[in-house]
Amino acid sequence: MRTASIQAVGLAAVTALIGAGGLGSLMFEGLFSSAQDLVLLGVVPIVLLGVLVDGMFKLLIALTRSATPMELAQ
Repeated sequence: MRTASIQAVGLAAVTALIGAGGLGSLMFEGLFSSAQDLVLLGVVPIVLLGVLVDGMFKLLIALTRSATPMELAQ
């Protein structure tokens, strides 16, 4: 689930190629016109969103992790 969620965030940018818009449209507009500022304007929020999703899954895993059998025996 964690990997699939992070991949979905990254692949959402590609939807701009079929006209769906979003942050990917900024990224591709910058790529097609060689405007690095537009590329960064689209890419940086996508990367931050991916890191946020990963962090949320790490927190969820830490909160739901049960005690190991060794800890229960003590």
